[in-house]
Amino acid sequence: MLTAAVVGFTGLIGFVGLVCPHIARIFVGSNNRYLIPTSAAFGAALLLAADVVGRTILAPSIIQVGVITAFIGGPMFLYLIVKQKKEVA
Repeated sequence: MLTAAVVGFTGLIGFVGLVCPHIARIFVGSNNRYLIPTSAAFGAALLLAADVVGRTILAPSIIQVGVITAFIGGPMFLYLIVKQKKEVA
């Protein structure tokens, strides 16, 4: 419910704040000393990359950043759900 409220209020860009810590945790582990700065840097890099892709994929027109991040975030959360079910079973 909280995730739906955040995404509903801020749009799909708010989804990045929910996805980036999970992706960063895969690379640096769960030590918060490294995880928090890595999450911030990865979130900034992800939005920058999504903006560049959105501006260049269809040159005269622009694809919104939220659309690009949704293509990344949706499969990422599905991966995390499947991974979590395998660990429980």
